[in-house]
Amino acid sequence: MTRAEMPSPLDAYYEALDGGDVDATVAAFTDDAVYVRPALDGPSLEFVHGRSALREFFERRGAQSYRHFVRSCAVDGPRCLVEGDAGIDGERPTHVFLVSATLDGNGRIARYFALMAEAPDDLDAFGA
Repeated sequence: MTRAEMPSPLDAYYEALDGGDVDATVAAFTDDAVYVRPALDGPSLEFVHGRSALREFFERRGAQSYRHFVRSCAVDGPRCLVEGDAGIDGERPTHVFLVSATLDGNGRIARYFALMAEAPDDLDAFGA
């Protein structure tokens, strides 16, 4: 089954992040943004606050070979909920993610909270 992508208010952020463009990635956030995501080195969360700290975080992260694919999105005013998967384009996804984000009046991310897990082998059984 081919998994369709869906547009979301976070598309510019994912495009910049997946392209390794740190300046554009950081520009997607407000000056005082809060960024929360699973730590890659253990069962905890990473908390990053502010654009300066985000720049350091994304520079350390560096460009990755995979990209993010948004599969569903719900928007309610400044809040959005995004479900997606990540992997190499054209290959089976390696991870799934769920993001709750709050945007400012200019569409920049003020709060980003992500949960992530390895994608199950039978991901298509869960629907697109």
